[in-house]
Amino acid sequence: RGSFHVPENARGDVGARASRRTRARGRTRGGVRRALALRRAVRARGARSRAVSSGERAVQLLNRVETMKREDALRATSATLRARSVHEARVRRLNDARAREAPDGAYVLLWAQSAQRTRWNEALEYAVDRANDRRAPLVVVFCSTATYPEANERHVGFMLEGLCEMRATLGKRRIAFEAFACAPPEAALAASERAIEVVTDSGYLRLLRAWREDLARRATCAVTEIETECVVPQLGQGARRAEPSAATFRPKVLARVREFTRNACAVLPYIAGELDDATRAIFEKTVDKYERLPLERGVDACLNVLDAYGLKRDPSCPRVSSHVGGESRAKAKLDVFLTKNMLSRYHHSRNDPCLCLQSHLSPHIHYGQISVVEVARKALAFRDAHADEADICASVDVFLDELIVRRELAVNFALRNPKYDSYDGLPEWARETLERHRGDRREWTYTLEEFEHGRTHDKLWNASQRELVSSGKQHNYLRMYWGKKILEWSSTPEEAWRIAMTLNNRYSLDGRNMVSLTGVGWCFGLHDREFHEASITGTIRRFSESGMRKKFPAGIKGYLERWGDDGGTKRQLRLEDVFGKRSKSK
Repeated sequence: RGSFHVPENARGDVGARASRRTRARGRTRGGVRRALALRRAVRARGARSRAVSSGERAVQLLNRVETMKREDALRATSATLRARSVHEARVRRLNDARAREAPDGAYVLLWAQSAQRTRWNEALEYAVDRANDRRAPLVVVFCSTATYPEANERHVGFMLEGLCEMRATLGKRRIAFEAFACAPPEAALAASERAIEVVTDSGYLRLLRAWREDLARRATCAVTEIETECVVPQLGQGARRAEPSAATFRPKVLARVREFTRNACAVLPYIAGELDDATRAIFEKTVDKYERLPLERGVDACLNVLDAYGLKRDPSCPRVSSHVGGESRAKAKLDVFLTKNMLSRYHHSRNDPCLCLQSHLSPHIHYGQISVVEVARKALAFRDAHADEADICASVDVFLDELIVRRELAVNFALRNPKYDSYDGLPEWARETLERHRGDRREWTYTLEEFEHGRTHDKLWNASQRELVSSGKQHNYLRMYWGKKILEWSSTPEEAWRIAMTLNNRYSLDGRNMVSLTGVGWCFGLHDREFHEASITGTIRRFSESGMRKKFPAGIKGYLERWGDDGGTKRQLRLEDVFGKRSKSK
């Protein structure tokens, strides 16, 4: 009785409870085993995952190292190519400011104004190299003012044709290009606020120099100018005075041509690629007050934007279809010119107005759509390849004399003579001889309107004016005759200068620059010598219609058939369509 006694009816309950406890312990042990197994599996999986992640990170690191090596190699290649492509004499610092460091400096800025091309553009390739060196993207900006002196729809349309192509070609290199409707250098100056440094191309006229000096003075980062528009650099060189003639200038410039055409301007590798969203936002914030030109939508869309800013739409000076802007068009013209068919005849027949032996490159050179260095280098290469053919060698020599000597003599004149664009900038002897003959009787005198409408007594002169109005260009030899006769048939020498410059700048696609300006000046004695004295023009060289017809009888006949009053006008714009029916001459 003293022992613990379990009633019979309770033994089953105890056994059941014991059995449940045993089963519970079994389940617990099984759960623990499963938990342990699961933990081991998780650990193994984690180890494998960590191994994979470590492997991936290692691969990523190796890829990054390889990318950095490639980029460093590209930077080294870029620096080497830039040193070969951009002669140190072309590089000028315009201010003393330093390059801006990151994060304030977000991109390298190229302000493109004169060199409107992607091929053989030393300023562009220099800017690409600077962007590579600073591990930054490159942004290209162009400022288009609708109120440039004497510019009209004809000029601006030709320029925009080139800019549309330039934007598309830069896009293939993943370089950002934006054009704005504003006075230079305002958009470029605004964008320079977040630029590491600014690179720009060269300009020679007074206004173009003022734009660059303004940017350099107001910018808070380094500004570098690359001389892109001459074969032999003219800016910052030793010449202190304007050369009086091609004879004195020729030996000085030709002695250096090979030095500056020795190396090609290579297309450098561009590392950064397209702007990321953050950099684009920074850039757009700096220029948000300036209206973009929609180059991607074409010329007409851009002209519509410029209309609101005062672009001159002159119905008497519409756009022309005979010459289309763009570097691909310029290259095609050069390819046609540098052929045996053209150059076997150029040196002895280029002045014949009916043979069409001109390069037709002057409008493209004026807008920087083709490099004069590239043209000169290719012409020299063509000459070297045909060194045993005297006609071709003579033709290339004559062509290069016009391209380099005459053109860069004009640059020298614009840079060294502060009165380059006025009558007072003409040589003293020329002004003196014209003054002595101021009172001479003039058989014919015409007003600006009569000259403009081609209403003179001279069919050849009228045809030359029609070619200018219709096509935006004149045959080179007829252009000289055209200018000489304006001097003879105007009431005063000063009035003749005003008329010639007005017509040249209004209608000519290559007007309003130093080359066409000195071309008009040559008709008044600039860069020329004195001749036998004559009425009205004094000792200035004269051209006569009879002399022209005697020199090129078939050429003048063919020219008149194309551009004269009665011939060839079906395919060309008639002056009557522009100015109305001709009134009867007095």
